[in-house]
Amino acid sequence: MRFASALTTRTDWAKAVEDLGCQVATQLGTVKAQLAVLFAHPRYVPHIEEIIDAMRKAVRAQHLLGCTGAGIIGANHEVEEKPALSLLVGELPGVTIYPFHLAEKELEESSGAAFWHYQLELEPSCQPQFVLLVDPFTTRAMQLVDALAEAYPQAPMIGGLASGAQQAGENRLFVDGKVYDEGAVGVGLTGRVSLRAVVSQGCRPIGEPLTVTRADKNIVFEMAGRPPMKILQEMLPQLPTRDRDLARSALFLGCVVNEYQEKFSRGDFLIRNLIGSDPQSGALAVGDLMRTGQTVQFQVRDAQTADEDLRHLLAKERDELARKQPHGALLFSCLGRGERMYGMADHDIRIVQENIGPVPTAGFFCNGEIGPVGRRAFIHGFTSVVGLFTEPTE
Repeated sequence: MRFASALTTRTDWAKAVEDLGCQVATQLGTVKAQLAVLFAHPRYVPHIEEIIDAMRKAVRAQHLLGCTGAGIIGANHEVEEKPALSLLVGELPGVTIYPFHLAEKELEESSGAAFWHYQLELEPSCQPQFVLLVDPFTTRAMQLVDALAEAYPQAPMIGGLASGAQQAGENRLFVDGKVYDEGAVGVGLTGRVSLRAVVSQGCRPIGEPLTVTRADKNIVFEMAGRPPMKILQEMLPQLPTRDRDLARSALFLGCVVNEYQEKFSRGDFLIRNLIGSDPQSGALAVGDLMRTGQTVQFQVRDAQTADEDLRHLLAKERDELARKQPHGALLFSCLGRGERMYGMADHDIRIVQENIGPVPTAGFFCNGEIGPVGRRAFIHGFTSVVGLFTEPTE
């Protein structure tokens, strides 16, 4: 298994493709890629068909997957607010790749797990691993991820929602030479590859875990038998000053994914926005469906917390990998991160390389990120999802 990555900011599409091809050839020599993943700034959309065709020929790619992104990420640099192309190329012996395009109509027609096995021509017994890219204007991304997660239980899934567009029809998704302005594209990988995911939601818990004792749809009326706003009012004065200030401006709710754990820490929660409250009843509105009986904990987020969370989770992954160095990586980072969050360039990719690298990497800034919490994939916000291609565990 061999990977290479390349980044270019050349605005002439032909010279940009040539630049990417030369960078890859310098790393790998003669290239015959089973998989290429390409991310393109919207400025390249008028020539995207020519770029894809030339790129596939340059790296002799059997399969090419990608989409447009408002910000583009390379192995050592995050390019924001200007055109760039980023490419990851992988030689994957012993790996079978299943490319697909899905439209909203498939989601409307879906009738259960067998429907998706037929559409993707891929059975769960093959133990697939997925890279998925979705257009958020034309496809219900959350429902699609949920459907695929149910059809392929415990299958690793990473990806992102295309960005840079203002309305439907402006984003571009591409797979195997075909370009789409709607739906979702992806690949399923089977065989001798392991796709590991690090999902950094950038939050840390405050207070104590609580059980939801009354909820309806996305409204939480009671936690531990009491209105959540009442709990917050009593909890806030007891917090350190920094946490108290954050809770007033950047408060979230973490929902435990695996209820069978005895203790909960970072990485165990699915972070969801708080979108409203009722002063009279003390209820909270959450940006997801809630259920009575689930365990939750309030969370806070800022640049320092996001930095700490990413470092912590990558260090944990490095320890779990031991001596098994990743061969390649994909980085899906939220549009709300980058310089606007950290006040500096290249933050997330630098932390990835410091903790996991050196590793060839490509990625983009997304309108939403796809990655697992526990063993099930979800749509996230303000998150960095790092997908690592490693040798499978024997």
